[in-house]
Amino acid sequence: MKNQTIMNRKSAKKLLMVQWSRFQNVCIELEGSTLVTGVNGSGKSTVLDAMTYLLTGNTQFNKAAKDRDRTVLGYVRGDTRSNGEARYLRNGSVVSYIVMEFSDPTLGVPLTVGVCIESPSESGKPVSSWFICPGAAIDDIDFTRIEGNALRITPKNELTVNGEAMKISSFMGRDRGTEAVLRALGLRVDAAKYRTKLLKMMAFNPENNIDQFIQDCVLEPGKVQSLEELREQKRQFERLRELYESLRQGKIQLEEVLRQSDEYEKKKRVLRIRELMLSYQALREKEEEEKQTKNRYQALKDQYGRLTERAGELARQQEAAQERLRIAENNDMVKGMQESLDSLKRQIEEADREKKNWEDKLAQILKLKKKISALIKLLEADLPSLSSENTYLETLEQADGETVKKREAFDAFREKVHRQDGIYEENKIHLQDQCKEREKEIGTLQEKIRRLESNILVFPAEVENARNKIQRGLEKQGIQTEVHIFAELVQEVTAPEWRKAVETFLGRKRFYIIVDGAHCHKAMQILQKERIYDGNVVITDKLPETEAVEGSAAEILRIPNVYARRYANYLLNGIHLCENLEELHEYPKGGLMRDGMLAKSYAVAMMDMRRTELCLGADAIRCQLEQSRKELEELQVVQRADKEALSQVIKYRDAIKEIDWDGGHYDFGAAYGLRDCKKRRDSLVKDREEIEANPDFTAVLKELETAGRLAREANESVNQNQSELGGCKNDLKGCEGTLGRISTEIYLCQKAYEEKCLVNMELKEAMLEEYNRESEKRGTIRVTTQLSIDKSKNMLAERERQLEDAQLAYCRLAGIDVGKRGIGYIPWYREEYRNLAHVKVEEAQQKLQEQAGRLESAFMNDFVAEIDENVREAKREMDAINRELRHMPFGNDTYKFVMKEKPDRALFFRICRRLEKYMSSPQVYMNSARDDEEMENDIQEFMSIILAEEDEWEYTDYRRYFSYDMEISSRQGQTEITAELSKKQGSASNGEKQTPYFIILAASLLQCYPANTCCARLAFIDEAFSALSRERIEQMVRYFEENHFQVFYAAPPEKINSIGQFIDSTVSLIVTGRYTNAVEGLVKQA
Repeated sequence: MKNQTIMNRKSAKKLLMVQWSRFQNVCIELEGSTLVTGVNGSGKSTVLDAMTYLLTGNTQFNKAAKDRDRTVLGYVRGDTRSNGEARYLRNGSVVSYIVMEFSDPTLGVPLTVGVCIESPSESGKPVSSWFICPGAAIDDIDFTRIEGNALRITPKNELTVNGEAMKISSFMGRDRGTEAVLRALGLRVDAAKYRTKLLKMMAFNPENNIDQFIQDCVLEPGKVQSLEELREQKRQFERLRELYESLRQGKIQLEEVLRQSDEYEKKKRVLRIRELMLSYQALREKEEEEKQTKNRYQALKDQYGRLTERAGELARQQEAAQERLRIAENNDMVKGMQESLDSLKRQIEEADREKKNWEDKLAQILKLKKKISALIKLLEADLPSLSSENTYLETLEQADGETVKKREAFDAFREKVHRQDGIYEENKIHLQDQCKEREKEIGTLQEKIRRLESNILVFPAEVENARNKIQRGLEKQGIQTEVHIFAELVQEVTAPEWRKAVETFLGRKRFYIIVDGAHCHKAMQILQKERIYDGNVVITDKLPETEAVEGSAAEILRIPNVYARRYANYLLNGIHLCENLEELHEYPKGGLMRDGMLAKSYAVAMMDMRRTELCLGADAIRCQLEQSRKELEELQVVQRADKEALSQVIKYRDAIKEIDWDGGHYDFGAAYGLRDCKKRRDSLVKDREEIEANPDFTAVLKELETAGRLAREANESVNQNQSELGGCKNDLKGCEGTLGRISTEIYLCQKAYEEKCLVNMELKEAMLEEYNRESEKRGTIRVTTQLSIDKSKNMLAERERQLEDAQLAYCRLAGIDVGKRGIGYIPWYREEYRNLAHVKVEEAQQKLQEQAGRLESAFMNDFVAEIDENVREAKREMDAINRELRHMPFGNDTYKFVMKEKPDRALFFRICRRLEKYMSSPQVYMNSARDDEEMENDIQEFMSIILAEEDEWEYTDYRRYFSYDMEISSRQGQTEITAELSKKQGSASNGEKQTPYFIILAASLLQCYPANTCCARLAFIDEAFSALSRERIEQMVRYFEENHFQVFYAAPPEKINSIGQFIDSTVSLIVTGRYTNAVEGLVKQA
């Protein structure tokens, strides 16, 4: 072949190796493609290693022989791999050079590139410095010189080019240096990629598996580095999932704790109702005893009436006895005197009766006067002036003043009292109604306080009812999700001073119902179907995703739940928190001040914050409890005052009712009548005494004795009956005493019952309903006993034990102090549940969702995108090689690469094809609506496969996503026959097998050498053409030469005849002692 200048190739002309392995100072002339030959161990591969190290920084030395023990340090030191001190040819500080000289046909000047390797010691790492000398030949640079009989190696800081010292800035490190060398040689290719392609050809190892060969020798290794990041994201996801699951299990156990707490509190409520019922029952029993005693009292009164009738009969018998006595007494001797005495006696008796009548009437008047005096004193603050009546009312019992005036004074006083009594009646009804209504308020408030003390946040009953209906409706449909009230999802109000104003502004919206966006429509359907009028469901799936605006009311609310956060932003982002009126004036569309001044829709108003009950934030329970206790205290003060007023009114009315106000029942002249009656009787007694003093009267009395005896017997019967009347009267008096005692006991029972009611006001109504129901059912007042209460206490103790067991299970699950047990910790567990269910679980779920997003993002944006890009790059490279191959026929054969998607990678390719709708960008897809269900399933399935694969290369190396082959088109006459190389492997000769592989490598390497650019076109083949026939070798050499490659072959001497005659020059390596020299062959002439 004729040596001619190739205008698009910068050709290597010389290679200088100074202190490189066995080459001490060897310069080799290079004329076009060159065969380096020599016996084994002479250094053929060492020469190729020197050039590839200089050009690309390659350190995979002697790759064809898979010799991994060769290193830069070993080459510089001259490692002979022998034992002993003579192992290294060079000791101490060593400086080595590898230098190549190139010719540039376009400029007509030489170009020298080189690397200086400095090894200060046998253990230290060598330092390599690359340099470029444009326009200079190797001989222009003083790398070495002979001083006496010794060879002196010039240190890099003393190097001169044409007598001028090289600047220290001319030397570069490996990466920068190799890139600069390649640019100087006209190559615009990545040094690492170029190095890979050179090594693949140099260490050519043909295989029967064309698929594996193309993967290993044509395509760049493509392990995706993002897999580790993906796995790290997966590990983080699993950690978060485990945390979420742990919190979820804790939440489930806490729900059991809360269920047991509720059961305990229900049992405790039943016990309190029973105890209150027992107190009420005691009161009812005393009232029943009073009723029975009153019945006996009435029976005694009836008996008294009968005895009184008998007294009449005995009186008639007595009258008969008296009649006999009277006949005896009618003796003529005493008749005259007796008649006078009888007349006087009758008149005296009549005077006595009259006197007794007047005394009774006067006693009645005196009793009336005392009652009126007491009533006047009692009602003096309410009655109008009584000055005109007092004079007569104070002297009712005295025998002075006009009787008519006294009656008129009494009637006038009666009218005033009756008018006041009417007022008292109205007040009584009003106070009773107020107290009854307030009792209900106090009961409701006490129940609320009890729930708050148990750490239960209290919401309006109708809202809780609506929430529970929706929860049950979702559960019936198999949907397990939390139904929240917006207020309970607000974890903290970061600016407490704004709290009341913001909550007043939100108003009822604080109690709107929040469900997961995925189940929002279901909740709306339940709201409609169940006709829930008191609940508002937020349409969470349509809420815009926004950030809290700085300075707005939304900014001061900390809300972990994503939907509650969005809703708060929607409601409050437009409400700016203003410090004063001037600032409020600047926000007419939405502004709020601490004192409740609100600007909205270009109008301003003052909100009434006085009755706002705080519901937002973790301390809402504390705030509600303080407010409720204050309200309860105020209500109780008012209730006590009203009850005292009611008691006073009843007392006034009872005092008024004590008086018989019928004036006809009183004789206001009784004092005058009694006075006159006494005077008349005294006169009659005086007259009788004068008659009885006559001595003749004594004789006539004997007959009277018998009649007197009979009269006495009759009198004894009368007296006996009178005694029985007295006994009955005493019994009546005893009943009255018993009634008094029972009244006292009723008062004490009533007081005890009222005290219990005051403590358990919220239970009073429920207790009364249950008592009345049970009493009616049993037909008795007694419906409960102390034994029943003791049983309730035992059941309560059992519930307490079950509660502690549930608490202990949570402590062990959560890894907290097991001492947190008992009913005293019920509020703590409710707070723990609220923090867990509304904050920690929400935050963990949100973090889990975010991590799932990051995992998918890492998978799509990093892993899939990187694999996809590598696949696209591989396809582009294959297409480029195929374009080159179309113009590089090998004899009658034309070659073409074939890449086919592997069936087991169908998921990946399906994902990539679907990504074409999104500009082939995973990021664009991830930011879209992601409503392609099949795409989502493919992503999850493919990600699961990759993360479960133990062999990292299986899915991280893009090359394994395809099967490869080479299509060979052979023209035989007018016929073109196409066959796949993989199908010819078994029948082809070794030469036929190797040829396509060389062509593949050459086509791949040719991508680095643009046809229209003047650049180096180097190729290195170690152990060249070991299995090719002479004909095939000639064809291959010609193929390389026609495509303007400058090839450096390394082969044993037996290949000189089969390779050397087809190339420009041959260099033989001769071992002399411990060193190697190069002998250049003759340049072949055409």
